[in-house]
Amino acid sequence: MRYFCCMRMRLLSSFLYLLILAIHDATAQEDGRLFTGALILGANFTQIDGDDYYGYHRMGLNAGGMAYAHFTPGWGASMELLYSQKGSRGQTIVDYPGIGRYVSKYYMKLNYVEVPVMVHYITHKLDMEAGLSYALLLKSDEYVVASQSVTIDPERNRFNTTDINGIIGISRQAYKNFHLNLRFQYSALPIRPVERIPAGYVWGTRGQFNNMLALRVLYYF
Repeated sequence: MRYFCCMRMRLLSSFLYLLILAIHDATAQEDGRLFTGALILGANFTQIDGDDYYGYHRMGLNAGGMAYAHFTPGWGASMELLYSQKGSRGQTIVDYPGIGRYVSKYYMKLNYVEVPVMVHYITHKLDMEAGLSYALLLKSDEYVVASQSVTIDPERNRFNTTDINGIIGISRQAYKNFHLNLRFQYSALPIRPVERIPAGYVWGTRGQFNNMLALRVLYYF
């Protein structure tokens, strides 16, 4: 476990170094502007496909930085390093005759460090993007608040440590260096197989997948 954590930290350090180097190049090449850098701050609205709930009810942080390479006026590519919070939340209400109302609340919190690699097409002041992301799970938390005790075992019900997502999005300049970005992304592979999902909180047989909308502000420099 310690070896795996060290490897994750080394990988994160390498991505940080590459991102800082690219942003440094961006500021050093003001004439050509082959590279630009951006700071990112926004919110994720997420749900988990494969649990027993639906709706983008879980909100989390989406923050980090981006290095952007401009190949032509219409085409480019970017790499981001993000802290991204995903998960799910739901509520079940059942009215039992003669007993009353029974309410249970479910929470799943997943914290990732994520590296999206995107291709961009720019037209009519719109920046359209598509690509993939690789994410490492930093921390997970899953629990139920109910009148009856529900046990979720961190090992038996564990999540996969990585998540690969397909991404599409669109951006537009809002004011000077500030741009608004709307993004949708979805897990290409299950984040947890069906046999590790807690009993009573599973839907379907394919496992669970991150399903996310993100609204972000990008500041280019």
